[in-house]
Amino acid sequence: MNAMNLKKMVVVLVLVGALAGFVQADKLELQARLSKEVKIQLKDVTIVEALEKIGEKAELEIVLSDEAAWKLPQGAATRLSVMLQGPLAESLTDMLNAFFMRYAVGEERITIYPRPELEHVLGRPTLKQTELLKDIYTKPITSYWVGEPQRAINEALGREVIVLPIDWHDELDEMLRLLREREKVVRTVDEKTKKGDHKVMTETVTKEWYKLSAPVTVAQLLSRRDWKWYLSGMDFPNQIPEIRLVTSTEFRQAKLDQIVDVYTQGDAAAIIQRLASWIGMELHWQKHGPLWPGGANMLVDMQNVKLGQALRDVVAMVDGSSSMSIKNNQIVIKGPMHEKKRPTPTKARGPRRPSESGKITRAGEDYVGKISIPMDGGKYHLEFMLRESDLTEELRKLRDEKMEQVLGRPPKPTKATEPVAPKPAAKPKRTPARRSR
Repeated sequence: MNAMNLKKMVVVLVLVGALAGFVQADKLELQARLSKEVKIQLKDVTIVEALEKIGEKAELEIVLSDEAAWKLPQGAATRLSVMLQGPLAESLTDMLNAFFMRYAVGEERITIYPRPELEHVLGRPTLKQTELLKDIYTKPITSYWVGEPQRAINEALGREVIVLPIDWHDELDEMLRLLREREKVVRTVDEKTKKGDHKVMTETVTKEWYKLSAPVTVAQLLSRRDWKWYLSGMDFPNQIPEIRLVTSTEFRQAKLDQIVDVYTQGDAAAIIQRLASWIGMELHWQKHGPLWPGGANMLVDMQNVKLGQALRDVVAMVDGSSSMSIKNNQIVIKGPMHEKKRPTPTKARGPRRPSESGKITRAGEDYVGKISIPMDGGKYHLEFMLRESDLTEELRKLRDEKMEQVLGRPPKPTKATEPVAPKPAAKPKRTPARRSR
């Protein structure tokens, strides 16, 4: 290695080290700002507005991730009232804890993400679900009635819930039995009165009651086996909440079957990635073309549709196919399924020119329409934009016919009168000269 190459390598290494130090310095600066004392009163604002106001006060940028917006009760429009006082890191943590959110310090900004506890709520949680979830993670079980694990859970939560399926109560009872103290306390828990033939009989029912050697929360109890669990049965007023115990396979299927509303617009690949993150399964692409499905601008508007079906429909709209392996926790996207034949251009494309929006486009490549396809009997529609080059000859004729019906037939251009060329001047006749005699 000659001296010149060695010098170049040293310069590159120094540059890389300097960039790494710059990134680290940015993170340290953000963390330093989070340690500053703040006092901010927020009243009935959206969470986005709250983060903007906090960011302005602390001179940093705080943004919601797509995952956080999906797991907030009203998305980005979720409203709150809060008083932040003290170190910003602690105040921000307290504010986000109410929604089971957390923050992460990046290189340039602070990003909000959902906490793992929200995995126990399928889809977007309601305020009632977040309140119950908080009790499940914070309120301890301190005593145990033999054979009645449901009663121990209800007494800890201070409300009535139903743990389903009932068949698994024996395992819950066994887990509580292992946590009890050795000393047994027998208590009278009920007195039943029976009326017979001119007699009144009172029967006293006694049950074994124990204290637990160490308090355990309901969440800790439910996590002592290889189970998955989620909240259900809170869609209607006065409905008793349910805690459903399921296997990993059943849990993934329940996430695919959850009913959602989807309204989003943008790049098809980004929309597919977002839906896959809502499902919580690993996404794998098998592309037959390097650019697929990039550049496909879609408008997706769905209501009351299963999440798994929504993903399949979006993939199909960009000429792809999807397969979901619940066992392997994977989603595989393949495409495009049909090779598109490019039409032979009869004319060269026009020059690049600025459009009205300021974006540089090619002449004739602006969006000229969209296709809206009803799905599931018209419950929702899939829509995507079309360029001039996407139209078939039949679509062009149909568009021209519809435009003629609405706007009328355009007037035929009048032929310009061609100027009459002037006749050339007649040449003078030559008179032959007379010969003198």
